[in-house]
Amino acid sequence: MFKKIKNLFSKKSEVKAGITIFVEEDNQIYVDIRIADESEETIESLASLICMYSPSSFFQVTAVIKAQLESSGKQELYSKIIEKAAGMITFDQEDIDEQYSEKPCVNPSDML
Repeated sequence: MFKKIKNLFSKKSEVKAGITIFVEEDNQIYVDIRIADESEETIESLASLICMYSPSSFFQVTAVIKAQLESSGKQELYSKIIEKAAGMITFDQEDIDEQYSEKPCVNPSDML
């Protein structure tokens, strides 16, 4: 039984794309990006991972990715990733309507 469980956790798989976010002793946030290659399929996989973040986290993660890729001279790869991610992002219209509704911040009945 334990060999079977061990096999579940020790399988080696080929990772196409991965994102690991961590904080080190210096309290800085680090983003570790792992991609198998620069193929369209891999870029699409990475873009789909990026799209899972909330809007504020999305911009923070993509800023770190941009800095990392620019430092290694791969600006065009960053552009491809962002273009793919931009095509995948969807917004829930109900959430947008609720956030930007015409409702007053304070109801007149609350004033009394």
